[in-house]
Amino acid sequence: MHVLTKIFIVLVSLLAVMLVPLVVVYAHNENSYKSRLLDAEAKAASASLNEQAAVARGTAREASLQSAIEGYRGQIGTLQQNQAAAEAQVRQLQSQVATSNAASAEINTHIQTIASQISAGQQLTESLVGELRELRAMAVTLERQKVELDEALRDVTTQLDVAEQARRALAEELQRVKEERAAALSDVSKAIALGFNPNADTRVGMREGILPDRSLTANVVNVQRSNTQVLVEIDAGEKDGVKKDWIMTIANGGDYIANIRIISVDVNRATGVVSLEDTKGRGAVVPGMKAMAHPE
Repeated sequence: MHVLTKIFIVLVSLLAVMLVPLVVVYAHNENSYKSRLLDAEAKAASASLNEQAAVARGTAREASLQSAIEGYRGQIGTLQQNQAAAEAQVRQLQSQVATSNAASAEINTHIQTIASQISAGQQLTESLVGELRELRAMAVTLERQKVELDEALRDVTTQLDVAEQARRALAEELQRVKEERAAALSDVSKAIALGFNPNADTRVGMREGILPDRSLTANVVNVQRSNTQVLVEIDAGEKDGVKKDWIMTIANGGDYIANIRIISVDVNRATGVVSLEDTKGRGAVVPGMKAMAHPE
């Protein structure tokens, strides 16, 4: 047997095997398809009836809509009339708005002018307030200075009064010193007339003395005594013109007491050796007495 024949037989056998189930299925589904066809025809009839009812409802709806359209057309006409009136009113309002804008612009111009005037007024007011504050501060300062000057004037017046009193006291003291000096000079003159020579003393510490080159009165502030000499410290020194080896006179009021020869000079102090002291007669030299210098 030829190979192709064998293949053909095999294919026919396979086809027969495959067709058998199909035939069985078709035979089984034929009744099902018939029942489905009948159901579909019934549904088609029902759908036709529904369609006719829907057409009837659509016709009624169309008539109702046509009536509504007619009503809407009437409303549209009315609305168009109202729109025309509204547009006319809008144009009138726009004209009024334009007029209002012009008036507003003019008002704004006036407002800006007034605002600039107010600003200038505020600046002027602030400037005046600042100047007023400065003037008040100056017034307060001047018042304070016046009070300070018044107090200073009172202090100066008081100081002048004190200085005047001190000047009078010094004048009185000077007059008293002059009187004491005159009395001392008188006593010295009397002593010289009696033969006393202040420059001829030969005791220790009184040789080689010199006469002062100026008149001077000082106070005895300290006295130191020893077995050989008596030292006296006075409150006048180099700044007052006191020089070493000056011969000065010690006096108690208008009474002559003794002589001293300056042996040491400091800036404000000077020390001298006492001579011609008569402790039993004229009295001893003590602090508080006057030391006087005489050019002649």
